[in-house]
Amino acid sequence: MTKNGAEPSPAWIAAIGHLTNDQVAKVITGCLTRCSSGNSWPPDLAEFISLVAECGANPFGLNVADVMAEYKRWRNESYRYSSSTEFPWRQPVLYHICIEMRRAGVDKRMTNSELERLAERLLTKWVKHVGNGLSIPPIRRQLAAPKHPGGPTPAQQMHAEFLRRKAAGLI
Repeated sequence: MTKNGAEPSPAWIAAIGHLTNDQVAKVITGCLTRCSSGNSWPPDLAEFISLVAECGANPFGLNVADVMAEYKRWRNESYRYSSSTEFPWRQPVLYHICIEMRRAGVDKRMTNSELERLAERLLTKWVKHVGNGLSIPPIRRQLAAPKHPGGPTPAQQMHAEFLRRKAAGLI
């Protein structure tokens, strides 16, 4: 009571009000596991929110380990598919998370622990996204590039005109 008060604060209500009973049960099991390993009880709001992410108590039922496992599976098996859109993703949100992880990981040369932190941030971002009533965009194939008309390019036409004039002795 000294740490969090007798009544839940509006911040606590906003943070956990959307969780189902199963999700709360998962988080409480995670809290009990932490307590058995020597961590303090009860957690403050920030610790509780991180436990929600760790325990997979979110609308997707995913935790950071699930995201990292799917990222590694995609990275190791993507050569079998013509594009990432054809890869058999376990959940559509993993497509968006893994694509962003790959881009950031390559651009910033991230280590595995940095990728795990990024996975946690991205999972939290998508949980908030869905929590705000927005949906996850479907996995769509990239649009094909427009087809150029057949025939010579302007540069080829100019070169042909040059050769014609040269053969005619005009140049």
